[in-house]
Amino acid sequence: MPLPSVRHLRSRDSRAPTRRRLARLRQAACAADGQALVEFALILLPLLVVLFGIVQFGLAINSTNDQTHVANEIARYAIVNENPVEGKESLQQWGKKQAYTNYTNALNTEGKVCISFPNGTEPGSPVKVEVTSTTNWLPILGLSATSTELKGVAYMRLETSPTKYEAGCA
Repeated sequence: MPLPSVRHLRSRDSRAPTRRRLARLRQAACAADGQALVEFALILLPLLVVLFGIVQFGLAINSTNDQTHVANEIARYAIVNENPVEGKESLQQWGKKQAYTNYTNALNTEGKVCISFPNGTEPGSPVKVEVTSTTNWLPILGLSATSTELKGVAYMRLETSPTKYEAGCA
């Protein structure tokens, strides 16, 4: 058997590293080492939008509960013909101050407080108190089209005719 020529050995040696490089490239192309990072990047934005929506909805429900609580407080004063700050401000203004300083409505715009008498002012007739505000669902974007009015309402029956406050809004 004849011995291989030097030229033949050199070409065989030069092909061997190329084959190894190709094999490594094929392995790297088929490997899934960075796959999780790419999938996480694709899912991150929708996940954050859903999470932000859940938090915003919870804050809106909390604000509505706070407004209903304030409406109940105002209605309790109204049915017994009392004003906690007589002469200084109206019952509606006092209620508005209670709603937007004592409670956390950071995401809501300052709303209004309304007292009305649907069936007159005789004892036994209902008094209706509404506390309303507006919340923006996407405050980062600043779009007014994504806002919703939140309302807390309380109905109670008058025990005496109102003389220390009047119907109206503040």
